Amino acid sequence: MSSTRPGRIGDKVTQWVSEQAAPEQWQVKVLDLAEIDLPFFDEEDMPKNGNYAKPHTQAWASSVFESDAIVVVTPQYNRSFPAPVKNAVDYLFAEWHGKPIGIVGYGWTGAADARADLGKVLSHVQADVVGDLGLSFPEQLTVDGSVVDAGSEATDELRRLLDALHAKVLDLDEVPAQS
Repeated sequence: MSSTRPGRIGDKVTQWVSEQAAPEQWQVKVLDLAEIDLPFFDEEDMPKNGNYAKPHTQAWASSVFESDAIVVVTPQYNRSFPAPVKNAVDYLFAEWHGKPIGIVGYGWTGAADARADLGKVLSHVQADVVGDLGLSFPEQLTVDGSVVDAGSEATDELRRLLDALHAKVLDLDEVPAQS
């Protein structure tokens, strides 16, 4: 969950995303950037070197590394994604490599710009962006963050995205170790 604003609705959108994750496929853990509370990048060394000295960086790196796949739930603010999610991406490097990621954006335009921009950033750090979904006010989402119709096309699209992520995870599990 990438919004850290007071009064944010990302918790409701994240809850909806979590509820769509089939329990036989996923054990969901919500990583809330407001709770994680990363300061703006404060490591001495570059993330590419992997020398994380700060406990908050080590904890964040561990959370990302241990995740089989990640769904980033993000609003669109000023035609892009919020600064805390960019900061969270910038903290790490190797942990993103090949990580299957889906993006669920929400906003008046379905967060089209935010999804596109975040996809570019995640691709740059070599994450495997599997797909994205946009939720638009008021068609799929109320302004308080509730999904308008639980049996909607958006729900079907999200389930397809989660299935695609699951397929990527299974593919990664089947890759033989190289010696």
